[in-house]
Amino acid sequence: MALAQATLTTGYVTQYTSSGESAVTTIHLCNTNGSAVLVDICIVPSGGSASDSTIAYKTLSIAATDSYIIDTEKFVLGNGDFIAAKDDTGSVTVMTISYVRI
Repeated sequence: MALAQATLTTGYVTQYTSSGESAVTTIHLCNTNGSAVLVDICIVPSGGSASDSTIAYKTLSIAATDSYIIDTEKFVLGNGDFIAAKDDTGSVTVMTISYVRI
């Protein structure tokens, strides 16, 4: 199992790109801010772009200093597929992605 981790910004940034096939097992989102944040997450096919047409979670609200864990859904990604995310505040939400290559 491997991890990818980054702090979100207010614009979509690729957080993980699959090299070969991989399965995303969990996504952890931690709001380090004293106020709630809104997060958007896109699951994007290779060659695509992060937008409302590839969104998986839109305006997901995470309470102040709270975490949100996505562990029920498993995403199987092909070569070049990627996960992009943003929040409405910037530099306060830490995203940790756990994945395995298959």
